[in-house]
Amino acid sequence: MNILVVDDDPISLRVVSALLADHGHRVVTAADGAAGLALFEQETFQAVVTDWVMPVMDGLELVRRIRAQPLAAYTYIVVLTARGAHEDALAALEAGADDLLPKPIQRDDLDARLRVAQRIIALQEQLLARNRELLGINHRMKKALDAAVAVQRSLLPTRLPQVAGLRFAWRADPCDELGGDTLNLFQLDEHHVSFYVLDVSGHGVSSALLAVQVSRLLSPVMSAGSMLKVAAPAPKRYRLVQPLDLMRQLTAKFPLQVDAPQFFTMLYGILDLRTHEAVIGSAGHPGPVLVHADGSAEAIRVTSHPIGWFDEHEAEFMEVRVTLEPGDRLVLFSDGVIEAADEDGRSFGVERLGESLERRRGEPLDVALAGVIDELAVWRRGGPQTDDISLLALERLPPGSPPGTGRFEDPSGPRAAAQR
Repeated sequence: MNILVVDDDPISLRVVSALLADHGHRVVTAADGAAGLALFEQETFQAVVTDWVMPVMDGLELVRRIRAQPLAAYTYIVVLTARGAHEDALAALEAGADDLLPKPIQRDDLDARLRVAQRIIALQEQLLARNRELLGINHRMKKALDAAVAVQRSLLPTRLPQVAGLRFAWRADPCDELGGDTLNLFQLDEHHVSFYVLDVSGHGVSSALLAVQVSRLLSPVMSAGSMLKVAAPAPKRYRLVQPLDLMRQLTAKFPLQVDAPQFFTMLYGILDLRTHEAVIGSAGHPGPVLVHADGSAEAIRVTSHPIGWFDEHEAEFMEVRVTLEPGDRLVLFSDGVIEAADEDGRSFGVERLGESLERRRGEPLDVALAGVIDELAVWRRGGPQTDDISLLALERLPPGSPPGTGRFEDPSGPRAAAQR
């Protein structure tokens, strides 16, 4: 070991240095605490052997100065003293010394203390090596997690449909880096817009993977991997899959897994742009809120089973039809909105959500949704967000409303990150 020996007595300094050198240690000496501290700050020492009573800076002050430094590795410190009182031993240990040896020094005593020092330092080096290994693993996991977050974010709407007389908005605020919620909104064909909110049980990687897997199947592009359109005879050459049929097909594709149960809830809707009627299928998900043009909010109640909760022969789903009148807003949400709890454990609830949407009826659609998320944070009163939050809204504009600008700002970006 590299050992620093500090003692103002030249004879004691030579004796201790010789004992250490005989055992193969490299020894550096100093005649007082101040000189010893200067050497310690210039070089790495595994152990320090210091006298207590010295001029300029005594041994205990040296110990305190060493312990105050941010060291990468541990330094074992032995204090030499002619004092034998119990209070002196406590003072040395409280200052940061590892051991106290009486003067005159006995070879066997010093050797035994240094063997303890070697064991402790070896353990410290093993711990540091393990920490470096864990840091490397954490770095690789962080890179993989960042990649997974990017994949999941890529499934959120990047461009809202531009439809005359309609406006759309959404907000997503996961409680973890990877969330179990996802949503989307897109134009299926020239006459239909499709939308959904999906909530996978649990949080983290496994939930996010299932959310991504399901989202891949809900693509508006007709392909072997999409479940929203199927081939049909001319002239259209395709047929839109209705919400209830989609729920049944998803149940067959994601059956009940007894050994590793995982399920998801969802609302999937198709809006007919000619009639402004939305057909919405529910699989265990809370029903939407319809905000009428007069500002009143109506919660649409649905009862159904999650996908993956029952097998395809027992699962029951529900379909509702909603016609958007001029000025109406239809808001879909995940249960993280209505189950947000305050400090007394009270849930935010559908009624408060409706009241919030009523108060914000005069705000632009995207501003209203952002305001709901802000209100949820106030409701929690600084408490943690324990579930993912998703909001998706459709609005039929009143006659004479100005057209949308077409500008799109990712609602899960910097604003959502700042809220978290």
